[in-house]
Amino acid sequence: MDEGLTKKERRELKREEKEKEKAKGAEKAFLKKVSKIALVVLAAGALAYGGWRFFKSQGLQGPDPSRSQEILPDRAHASVGTTVPDYNSNPPTSGRHWPEPTSRGVHDKPEADEVMVHNLEHGEIWISYKPGIPEEAKKALEDITKNFSKTVLTPREKNPTDIALAAWGRLDTFNLEGKLLDRARVEDFIKRYRNSGPELVP
Repeated sequence: MDEGLTKKERRELKREEKEKEKAKGAEKAFLKKVSKIALVVLAAGALAYGGWRFFKSQGLQGPDPSRSQEILPDRAHASVGTTVPDYNSNPPTSGRHWPEPTSRGVHDKPEADEVMVHNLEHGEIWISYKPGIPEEAKKALEDITKNFSKTVLTPREKNPTDIALAAWGRLDTFNLEGKLLDRARVEDFIKRYRNSGPELVP
């Protein structure tokens, strides 16, 4: 192979071959390192997701009586004051809405459905109740709302039941048993479905 080459040329050839082998070794080491980093990143991502799911589920106290609602494909802004006629649940859980959401927390007066859908889009929970429910139940709802972030409490005459819990694409409606509120049911819904909207606003 190297017949006819001078000693200097043979030395140069051997040096080039060694450099090629060295480069191949460095490339293999680099690829191995990148593979290890990728595995670590994937594992960390899986652990983070699992941890999020675990901590999100902590404190849940029973089965989930809520039901899934079809997500309406159109979630564009409607002009303030206009009525959106094509909501597919009562209360609504997705669809077109007014440009500005309402403030979080306890509200003594009703808010338009078109406002509240915007809150749901931001991953918030809308708790609504029929006016006239027992004061004890109302106070319990206010207490829950104050203790959980990203929740809004409003009265709502159009509710089909005493209490309605709405998240983006999720709904639970139920009547009170006497004057008492099933706090665990409300709190479980918040823990399960808060931050489920397509626009997560802190």
